[in-house]
Amino acid sequence: KRGAAEPVEGGRTMASRRALSVLATCAALVTSQEFSSLDTKPVEGVIRLPPAAAAPGMQPLLPSTKITLNGGEYEAFSRVDGGFTFHDVKPGVYLLDVLSDEAMFSQVKINLPTEPEGKVRCLEYRYPGAPKQPTSYPLNLVAHTKIRYFEPKPTLSIASFMKNPMAYMMLFTLFVVIVFPKMMNSMDPEQMKEMQEQMQGNDPSALFSQLLSGNMPEPPKPAIKEKKSRK
Repeated sequence: KRGAAEPVEGGRTMASRRALSVLATCAALVTSQEFSSLDTKPVEGVIRLPPAAAAPGMQPLLPSTKITLNGGEYEAFSRVDGGFTFHDVKPGVYLLDVLSDEAMFSQVKINLPTEPEGKVRCLEYRYPGAPKQPTSYPLNLVAHTKIRYFEPKPTLSIASFMKNPMAYMMLFTLFVVIVFPKMMNSMDPEQMKEMQEQMQGNDPSALFSQLLSGNMPEPPKPAIKEKKSRK
């Protein structure tokens, strides 16, 4: 009888030990989750478009936008009103990025303290390499500008027309075709004849510049022949 009772008592002892180990493991998991939930904090904020980006009488709103911490370690999406929340974020230093296809936002460096009553500190970087400046928490991020993927079509103006080198060629061609023949017709026949004689031996470009400036060279005077006196 003693031999038969010993295995039964041993089995009960093993079962009780297993039950105790299971209960201890569950208690440890529960306590670890409680402590971990006490250590974590939410990260909250709102993203907005500048008031000038909205139509008259309308509120500037962004579609649901993805926001990340440390390049994707934590992810969240903005709501209809632009608000966002990261739940259960552990203490540490994080970089917040707004992955928007419509507007450009600042990058924010967030320092979550380990103390439960510690203050969350935030530094804003308006663009890569810009000096850091402190910002308030919860975050209120306003877009700097809307992203333009296409350049606006340039409008025709006198300034843009004069910046084009082809415009000067067109003006010179119009001058030669319209103004220059009228100038030639208004010249006296004698001046025309003198100019033709000079063009035979002179540079046409130099003659043309003299004609435009109004400084026409005087025709050479005929040589006076001296009469020999008769003795």
